[in-house]
Amino acid sequence: MLRDKNPTHWKFLVFYFNPGEPRLFVARRIGGPLTLNFARPMAWALVGTPFAIMSIGAIIDSLHLVR
Repeated sequence: MLRDKNPTHWKFLVFYFNPGEPRLFVARRIGGPLTLNFARPMAWALVGTPFAIMSIGAIIDSLHLVR
């Protein structure tokens, strides 16, 4: 897997964002094996779903403390 070192595709030096790249998982710029292509909606779903589940759980838990 080739590494994309084009600086315009890397936001804040760590987030890969390339709408022209069809792959969801791409090689990291430096180091580890893979990172997400945040130009793909599925990347946002993979990151956002656990946060949504934790937020809903925290809200439900706080509602139980009020009663």
